[in-house]
Amino acid sequence: MTLRYLSLFSGIEAGIPASSRLLTVIAAVFAVTAISGQYPLPTTEPRMAHPANIVTLKAVRKAAARKAAAVRSTLAVRSTFAARKAAVHKLAGPYAHLVMAAALKAHIPAKLVAAVVRVENGGNFHGSATRVSSAGAIGVMQLEPNTAWNLLRVNPWNARQNIEGGARYLAAMLHQFHDNVRLALMAYNAGPTFIAQGGRPFAAVAYANEVMRDAGEVRHA
Repeated sequence: MTLRYLSLFSGIEAGIPASSRLLTVIAAVFAVTAISGQYPLPTTEPRMAHPANIVTLKAVRKAAARKAAAVRSTLAVRSTFAARKAAVHKLAGPYAHLVMAAALKAHIPAKLVAAVVRVENGGNFHGSATRVSSAGAIGVMQLEPNTAWNLLRVNPWNARQNIEGGARYLAAMLHQFHDNVRLALMAYNAGPTFIAQGGRPFAAVAYANEVMRDAGEVRHA
């Protein structure tokens, strides 16, 4: 059949250019082969999805959902960390990086240490590294000389050591008072012995309240 159609088309319109005749012949070949079934024409009938393909598609969707959830969780953690870091910078000013490092070593919240730094300095950090209170407390976290040199083994005149020592001392107070933040802060301010014996001096109470307000603490004694 194919040869018969080819001979038919090759003889028509002799005046048509060779290239046009060739295209006509090719078109005829495709038409004949399609009719004969050698190259079946596309069908529009719906095809049922293979069960294996359905299972694979479900697995892909589940994996995509898990990945999306993981990304959202990571972004949430980063956002929370960024917010805490910003809060520490706001409270501790130029000492924020030292506060974060010291808090990490002492295993206590950086925001709590930063709040102590802010309150001890009244928010004024100019010359705070060498500041001495009327009671003789030294530096950024206002360490008692005896506590700094003999108990904490730090140089209170060095800002990094002062903050590291203060963070460790605050961690010790939290441990001694069973994670009661208010009592621990009172002890940091007025001394652990007096607070453990039931002393609640007005200045220490006010100090603890101010630090807790800045740190966002809500736990009470």
